[in-house]
Amino acid sequence: MLNTKKIKKDFPIFSNNNRLIYFDSASTAQKPQKVIDSISSFYSTSNANVHRALYSIGEAATDSYENVREKIKNFLDVPDSHEIIFTKGTTESINLVSNAWGRKNLNSKHSVVVTEMEHHANLVPWQIITEETGSKLNYIPIDENGNLKIDMLENIIDQDTKMIAMVHQSNVFGTINPISKF
Repeated sequence: MLNTKKIKKDFPIFSNNNRLIYFDSASTAQKPQKVIDSISSFYSTSNANVHRALYSIGEAATDSYENVREKIKNFLDVPDSHEIIFTKGTTESINLVSNAWGRKNLNSKHSVVVTEMEHHANLVPWQIITEETGSKLNYIPIDENGNLKIDMLENIIDQDTKMIAMVHQSNVFGTINPISKF
């Protein structure tokens, strides 16, 4: 069982606000002390441009950056560390994929599938790119309880579907999507 009281002790925000219950992690994630210390150490010892500086703190910044990329590669079991791309957050990542991948891979024969429960950050980029490319944007509907109508998937996802972009848990309904059924 997940010991949330123990986990919360790693996050100073909760000790400074002991009644806080935080549900906005999709927008801004709270940081554990270890992350705060690491960021503070970086800014105090090796804050420099990554991959552009030919001096000691620049090399230290680049080494740190690439070491993290390698750790994430191993954790995710990805073949090449350069498949790991860092962005400021999920919204920027979605915009990057919809613009870069979408422009190259979508045309009028294709469709993108989202759910009716998507946050606008995962909806608007797909609306824009499908309009620009002439592709279709299809929606997986939800029922009156905010659950996906899984039984309709066969009518929505087909051989022309090039992207399925969906939230795992709705921040509006609290619904957890049954991704394992896809």
